[in-house]
Amino acid sequence: DTAHTDENGWLFFNYREGGGLRRAGEFIQPEYVEGVIAAHPDVSEVGVYGVPAASGAPGESDVVAAVVPFEGKKIDPPSIFELCAKELPKNLIPSYVQVLDEIPKTISQKILDRVLRGEFNPEEKNIFKVENYLKGGKK
Repeated sequence: DTAHTDENGWLFFNYREGGGLRRAGEFIQPEYVEGVIAAHPDVSEVGVYGVPAASGAPGESDVVAAVVPFEGKKIDPPSIFELCAKELPKNLIPSYVQVLDEIPKTISQKILDRVLRGEFNPEEKNIFKVENYLKGGKK
């Protein structure tokens, strides 16, 4: 776990290490990407996870942002990619946005990324690839 203290000496939990993904040799903390996407006005829930990189590079991941819209809203994938391009470094922009009705979670509300990884198929109609929405794949 990583934490920090404030000016009064209070200890605050930041995140648990080990949940990071590696992409192009850099480690990515999913929680950081989730925080940016969670600010999107149509996103009720977000979970970021990795799938084996399409490049086949060992240990590398393509980043997937699973998103659930607020009730009565519809997710516009280009707007998710545009938000990420504006707010995130190039290497943190998800490779895919996956629109779901619900994100599978444990009883303690932790995202079941192994379930998401097992069900991931880039050909599904609810999965959108960054290259189709941002010039050159990333801005």
